[in-house]
Amino acid sequence: MSIAAAIATIGLKFGAYALTHSVGLLSDAIEAFVNLAAALGALWALTTAARPPDERYHFGQAKAEYFSSGFEGALIIVAAAAIAYAAVDRLLHPVDISFGIAGPLLSGIASAINLGAALWILKGARIHQSITLEADAKHLITDVWTSLGVLAGFFMVAITGLAWLDPVVALGVAVHITFTGWRLVHRSASGLL
Repeated sequence: MSIAAAIATIGLKFGAYALTHSVGLLSDAIEAFVNLAAALGALWALTTAARPPDERYHFGQAKAEYFSSGFEGALIIVAAAAIAYAAVDRLLHPVDISFGIAGPLLSGIASAINLGAALWILKGARIHQSITLEADAKHLITDVWTSLGVLAGFFMVAITGLAWLDPVVALGVAVHITFTGWRLVHRSASGLL
């Protein structure tokens, strides 16, 4: 579910960026690639963790879920750095944003897909008591909030005409997701220790 949602949202979010040239929407699109990589890592971890104990791994491989969660956190931090770089570049070299309904609409559809996937995955996380599924769901929920913030920034620029708000919102997104990534890395490291 998470992989399918990530693939769908990558296209939608990059479409929104292509229509608007908003660095805030670009930051949201970059985060969609992180979602895909994290979903693939989660699939690996869940497959590995489900293997029964054997002669090599006497207690099984359930700790693979912590590696996946830590990997997801690290990917989020890398995405935050890429977003911050793009935002600072846009602050230094402003570009006009194209306003219209199509770009925000695509971003809104992508957010709805992520929210649906997150709620479904979170239910599975509770049932299976899986840190990997929980991390993936929380990451997608964070992505929904990030997208809503980016859209709010986009509309603030449209209303006020202050183009510098777009990269400032993108920097805010970068800071926000850095904390999310750090919490995932910290929790995973604690679980492994």
